[in-house]
Amino acid sequence: MKKRIVVALLGVAALIACSPAALNTAGIKGLTAPISIQKDQWGVPHIRAKTDLDAFYALGFVHAQDRLWQMELSRRIGAGRLSEILGAAALDQDKFLRTWGFYRAAENSYASLEPRSKTVLEAYAAGVNAVIAQGNLPLEFGLLGAKPEPWKPADSLVWSKMLAFNLSSNWSSELENAQIASKLGMAGFNAVKPEYSKPYPSILRLDDYKGKLNMAGLEPPRSKPAVISAALSTAMQSVEATAKTLREHYGMGYENGLGSNNWVVSGSRTESGKPLLANDPHLGFQAPSLWYLADIKGDTISAIGATLPGVPGVVLGRNEKIAWGATNTAPDTQDLFLLEIKDGAYKTPSGMVKLETREEIFKVGGKEEKLTIRSSAYGPIISDLALVGAKLPENQALALRFVALEPNDTTLDAFLGFNYAKNWDDFKTAMRRYITPQQNFVYADDAGNIGYFAPGKIPIRNWDGRFPASASSGANWSGYVAFEDLPSVLNPREGFIVTANNRVLPFGAAQTEFSTYTEGYRAQRIRELILENPKHTVATMRAVQADNESLVSRALIPGLLALTPKSEAARRLQTEVRNWDNKANLDSTGATAFAFYYRELTRVLEDELGNKYFDEPNFLIAAFTQGSPYCDDRRTPALETCTVVMQNALENGAAALEKQLGSIPAEWTWRKIHIAQFNATIGSNPTIGFFVNRRIASNGSRLTVNVGNYNQEDFIQRAGPSFRSIMDFSNLNNSRYIHPMGQSGDPFSKIYDNLLPLWRDGLDIPMSQAPSDWGTGTSFELRP
Repeated sequence: MKKRIVVALLGVAALIACSPAALNTAGIKGLTAPISIQKDQWGVPHIRAKTDLDAFYALGFVHAQDRLWQMELSRRIGAGRLSEILGAAALDQDKFLRTWGFYRAAENSYASLEPRSKTVLEAYAAGVNAVIAQGNLPLEFGLLGAKPEPWKPADSLVWSKMLAFNLSSNWSSELENAQIASKLGMAGFNAVKPEYSKPYPSILRLDDYKGKLNMAGLEPPRSKPAVISAALSTAMQSVEATAKTLREHYGMGYENGLGSNNWVVSGSRTESGKPLLANDPHLGFQAPSLWYLADIKGDTISAIGATLPGVPGVVLGRNEKIAWGATNTAPDTQDLFLLEIKDGAYKTPSGMVKLETREEIFKVGGKEEKLTIRSSAYGPIISDLALVGAKLPENQALALRFVALEPNDTTLDAFLGFNYAKNWDDFKTAMRRYITPQQNFVYADDAGNIGYFAPGKIPIRNWDGRFPASASSGANWSGYVAFEDLPSVLNPREGFIVTANNRVLPFGAAQTEFSTYTEGYRAQRIRELILENPKHTVATMRAVQADNESLVSRALIPGLLALTPKSEAARRLQTEVRNWDNKANLDSTGATAFAFYYRELTRVLEDELGNKYFDEPNFLIAAFTQGSPYCDDRRTPALETCTVVMQNALENGAAALEKQLGSIPAEWTWRKIHIAQFNATIGSNPTIGFFVNRRIASNGSRLTVNVGNYNQEDFIQRAGPSFRSIMDFSNLNNSRYIHPMGQSGDPFSKIYDNLLPLWRDGLDIPMSQAPSDWGTGTSFELRP
């Protein structure tokens, strides 16, 4: 006990000793005139500069002032340089990141940018470096003995690459899909991973769609998926394990619960007669928050919203003329290619092609370690990342092609263009520069227009992109979907647009490249709520964002209630669900009861696939409402129907529930088990984690609009609404926004986690450029 107390005290002392001191704001190099920065009562900076470049300089300054360690970690992740400060434990992650080549791609994209973007990047970097030069560094630098290098434009550009990686999971899905198909066959694969169901909505409605139609529902010809050897498939499991570590420790990579909602409502459906636009992207939780709220004004720019520390400009928000929000389109922008290898070359239809190699050097603990990376025309060979002990076949390898790693990425041009756009034409022009990750952008402007556009490069392929392809058979991208063919609509007939990672094109559309999506439950629920209210306000938009009713539980509850409990525990669980209003609120006991039952349902494919949990709602709803041969447990001689599985889920779920929370239903409140977890990168140390990590009971559940997806093992929520905003064109300063945690990265700051309770309760703060809305904060001036 004494030893633990000493360690804790030493940890606290280290944190306090490393807390950053106040920054000097006079004699700042690189400015043309004084800049006023007022931080409101919530810590949001309102930047007022004479020129746009000075405004971006100031944004770099405040980003570094509040989030320099987060920025340092972000660029080290992108560059694969974590092990330099974190040691050998991070070396496998560095090898993964260098093999993919994110930072190389970021450096290469700089030359393709417009002159305005280059000068903005330079001004922003100068602002960051003004903070670094003062040497008052965040506590993490002192704890790890690290010193930041000067900030460079590529450090900003690599973050968009990592965001694309975060929002793309095709490579991992292809491996999973191939394994499922090998065990169940294609018929079985299509049964457990069914296509998007027609009752759920598409983003574009058929009466607004201007593309080609395919009313016969014919599929284009597709080549057979590549056959991956068992040895290669096994070796790739260790590559996926490294990716999982990146996701769990640094918030990098796609995970269950990611997604987003946005919608825009025209003046015909609002009390004010002016548009309303709402957005809440769902991303991995972290401490500090991924986003940083900011208000930027120069001589021509005037934008406010969510920014990314390390990147210049507003990513999601508004200016004085337009507003925009984004959700992940979830396009298929990654492909695995099976290469047949012999003597350092790979087979193509035109002959053998020599593999290219490059050497990367890692500096770990004062020593250097080298890695030879092989690459092809199909991208880097990621199967070479298999950990020591994995038996890689000599004649097979997997290469990865990813849009984010292709040359000429001009996505930053697009985002800066949004900041300056004055109308739909300006917005659409900026879209032409957008490369990746493809997003569903909703739009509104002060002229009363609403719109939708999904920009980005989408590969055209002649095989089923859900599976790895064979390079030797001639599979490769034949180009990209033309900009003119990308999905869009201006002023749709319904008077509103909803996107929630659901199907983009209407049923009957001929184009099939936009076929990777998650589900339609959130989109359907948002549509219900919009149509229930004839005239909307900011308050009703906020209520939609905070909605905790699940269409998944709505579909499965009748089957649960039809069962006959065999135990008193099962009867108590069933009774709580019967009396439940189907809303996963903090004090709900029915939400907890259903969650334990649902968890048991997700075990249904454990015998076929070996997965402890198979949380695919499309399959589960179909199986437990219509029946499925996969309900039979092949490990037992008896033939189990889906009703038997449901009966067992009720009994086993009830037993697990009462073992954890007791037999008194009033004690089963959702707040006891459904906890949102926000971890800092240094928080894995229990002593330090006590001071830097945050936990809070949260509303929402599996695929509710206020998404609360959780790990089935422990019910902990590790991803969800990372930012919420509502833009009101009756008075743009009446707009609202929020993100979890707070503005500062310093755990001893009062604005480190001040927004967390507001976020949990579905509340928000003014998204206003008017000083009268800022409350009492702090102000300072950057002087040349």
